[in-house]
Amino acid sequence: MRCPRCQQENQENTRFCIRCGLPLADEAQAAGYLRRQQRRGNTGRFLAGIGKAVCYVLLFMLIQSAVIGFYGIFYAAGEMSSAVTGGYNSFPGYGMAEEYVYDLSEDLMKAVYENISLLTLISGAVTLLFLAVFFGLRRKNLFAECDIRPVPLRKLLWCALAGTALNIVLSVIISLLPLPEAWYAGLEEQYQYLGTENILLEILSTALMTGLVEEVIFRGLAESRMRRGMRGWLSMLLSAILFGICHGTPIAIGYAALLGLLFSLMNRRFGSILPSAVAHMFFNGAALWFVTEDTLLVFAAFLISCGVLLGTLYLYFRREESAEVSAPSSAGGPTDEIQ
Repeated sequence: MRCPRCQQENQENTRFCIRCGLPLADEAQAAGYLRRQQRRGNTGRFLAGIGKAVCYVLLFMLIQSAVIGFYGIFYAAGEMSSAVTGGYNSFPGYGMAEEYVYDLSEDLMKAVYENISLLTLISGAVTLLFLAVFFGLRRKNLFAECDIRPVPLRKLLWCALAGTALNIVLSVIISLLPLPEAWYAGLEEQYQYLGTENILLEILSTALMTGLVEEVIFRGLAESRMRRGMRGWLSMLLSAILFGICHGTPIAIGYAALLGLLFSLMNRRFGSILPSAVAHMFFNGAALWFVTEDTLLVFAAFLISCGVLLGTLYLYFRREESAEVSAPSSAGGPTDEIQ
């Protein structure tokens, strides 16, 4: 009797395979047992992929919360020290301890929002440092684990242009949608301090660091882990949903989930998160400079951006087709890389 798992030949009436231990009451039963084991293994990989993805996302959020929390502690300690030094009664309006605590919490929230770019930059750097140490201790390559592989510069330039155009197109479309006013108010409150700080700091934080870290976490780690235990389209969809949920407000959840799906498709095409990271950086960066209420200028930028996106798709498919046509027909011959 041949074992369906390891193909070991066993004697007749043998109950278990002498090599792998698979029950061999009969071939049908053994094959059914093997299928059940494979399903259990697939289920285990499915759950493990989701669990690892959630852990990486929680790690990302935990580090952000910890950085903001430590800043809040130092800020509150400094304010309370000033109150003790100057005398509690010297603060007008602080007639009661409850009022003082309430006003202090209000000032703290305002200080956090006003310094959100610096806090984001610090939390992103801490996240990358933690991942480098984590994978280093496990003797794993950080770049390979995060799906960071080289991509030709000309492709990255197209991704940068597409990311900028995508920001403009989505911004205009969102502003025209008949959505509740509370949703727009929530989005404006979420980004009210964007562009009000040092522009260099915001480029480093909002554009470069945020784009890189979020791609590493959501596409490089979360999606790649889920992809090991499920179909590719499902892993892309789940990672996009996770990415959207982490953006808080309803409008931000919607456009972030769409962006997450587009970035995942980009990664699958190039086999690296570098293209989506560049597109993400320029998408975020466009929010820093494309701020205008001139209707004519907005309309012109919208049309140009639509043309850029359509042109990018056209050139992409055209180049792919021309590369396939120009590829040598001889067996074993080298083929041109699709540009």
